[in-house]
Amino acid sequence: MEILQLVDQLEQTLNKGWRVPFSASLIVNSEECLRLIDQMRISIPSAIKESERMITERDRILSDAQARAEQIVAHAEQQAIQIVSEDAITDRAREEAERIIAHGHAEAIRLVDEAEVYALDVLYRLRDKLNNSLHQAENGIQAIEASQAPQEQAPLEEEEGEFEFAPAIPSDEDDEALQEET
Repeated sequence: MEILQLVDQLEQTLNKGWRVPFSASLIVNSEECLRLIDQMRISIPSAIKESERMITERDRILSDAQARAEQIVAHAEQQAIQIVSEDAITDRAREEAERIIAHGHAEAIRLVDEAEVYALDVLYRLRDKLNNSLHQAENGIQAIEASQAPQEQAPLEEEEGEFEFAPAIPSDEDDEALQEET
């Protein structure tokens, strides 16, 4: 599940909470909030894996472009040697060889430039995506901390017939279920 969806779900859970009269505090389903936070922790490594995949793809593209450039240059040099070896047209062969080599170098430079532009674009998009996810996660943490801070300062008095909410600790079964979902 994407981090943005998890942040939206956390916000919905907070919006479903009951307001404590005469305060900014909320009573929320702590199990649901903790479950969403756990899923956020799981989702963040997937974003890192995605960035590593993009970097690997960038490196592969640059490597392919470099290999292609080397092939072009090697082919151009072979053609140049072949043309130069012919005695009757030596002058023309040199000019053609230089043209082919120049074209090969220009093509190699163009391929490398295109690969770098593509890789830079991918990295910019990845940076923006990660910054956005980080910002949303920080907002979610701040919202939860803000909703918990007043509760810690003024604990609710337990009255007869009212329920007491305690923070839930996920069981091993919950952890396994979360891992299977991802």
